[in-house]
Amino acid sequence: MEKSNSYRFLVVLFILCSSLEIVAEFYQNQVLLTFVKPTLMPLLFGIYYVRTKNIDIVYFLALFFNWLANILFLSKSVDLLTLGSLVFFISRILIVYKVYKEIKLPSIFPFVLGTIPFLFLFIYLNFLIVNDVNSQTFMMTISQSIVVSIIGGISLGNYMMKNDKSSIFLLLSAVFNALTIVFLGIKFYYLDLYYLKSIAMIFFVLSHFSLVQFMIITHKSKFNLVS
Repeated sequence: MEKSNSYRFLVVLFILCSSLEIVAEFYQNQVLLTFVKPTLMPLLFGIYYVRTKNIDIVYFLALFFNWLANILFLSKSVDLLTLGSLVFFISRILIVYKVYKEIKLPSIFPFVLGTIPFLFLFIYLNFLIVNDVNSQTFMMTISQSIVVSIIGGISLGNYMMKNDKSSIFLLLSAVFNALTIVFLGIKFYYLDLYYLKSIAMIFFVLSHFSLVQFMIITHKSKFNLVS
């Protein structure tokens, strides 16, 4: 019961902090962002830990680099924002590695098939922004697009093969992740509408919450644990 209560408490706290983060992004409240943004990744790891009593080093590092990127993104310095983008990219690479190790698709065909819709989405996004960004930014966007497409391909391929609870959460995470990148890309490089960042933030927290549910389910399945 204590474990269940801790889980519920952390989920409620994560929802509260996420909601404040979305509101802060909408109103561009830098003070509130400074307090709330650094709490999200530690809360996610807490949610994972109380349900599994396990410290998965790859997942921990992915959340750590994401947490570090979120802090760097609070800065107005171009150099720190660039560093934040690089650190954020590293966190995605770690997530790709972790998901790949957990899924192990039986063949490359489901992955290739699953990647197609994500590639079309990001090809369109990059087509929109290609004339409005410098080469360095464009290469970073291309790199992010490829990594997110790989995650999407693995997730959709896994869903087509299994169609179970864990595959649904993983696919939801990949879709929300892709939508986060799309809305941020449009916001920063195409249409600077003030509410787009808060919409992207909604998909960001949904993506991570879905991913932590996938991590919990796969851990329990691996060790034959019950909820």
